[in-house]
Amino acid sequence: MPQRQTVASGLSLAGGWTFVRMRRSWPVSRRNERSNRDASVGFSLPETLVATLLFAVSLVGLLQYHQVLQQSLLHQMQQRQAWRLAHQQLETEGADSVSSLPRSVPAGWRVNREEQRHPPACRRVTVTVVTPYHYRAALSRWFCDTPDAVVQRDSG
Repeated sequence: MPQRQTVASGLSLAGGWTFVRMRRSWPVSRRNERSNRDASVGFSLPETLVATLLFAVSLVGLLQYHQVLQQSLLHQMQQRQAWRLAHQQLETEGADSVSSLPRSVPAGWRVNREEQRHPPACRRVTVTVVTPYHYRAALSRWFCDTPDAVVQRDSG
């Protein structure tokens, strides 16, 4: 291996301090050193391809997980909206004796209202809301004209 030569040049400052700047001159032939370094630097093509494949598979898995989370959130929001819609329908039923379906029902939704008469003066109203994902929310409420009818219905 060739010897390295070192050349020093100094700069004297006041107070006795001296700064020395070192400069090395490398041998002209460094062919052997380069070939040893290049063999161990970087990743090989198969390693890079495997890493890319793992990254792609992980990314696809995360995207599918994200899609499932979004669908679950949409399903849950539709369930809540279905219960809210059924409750609003029963509230309007209690406010008026005239039964009317809600004015705005989202596209793809179904609202069904059933009324069963129970003498002497009671009726049972059931509202069923079905979402596009086929989730069914059903609420029922008794409506009686006189308080005595409730007592008669419960005891009979």
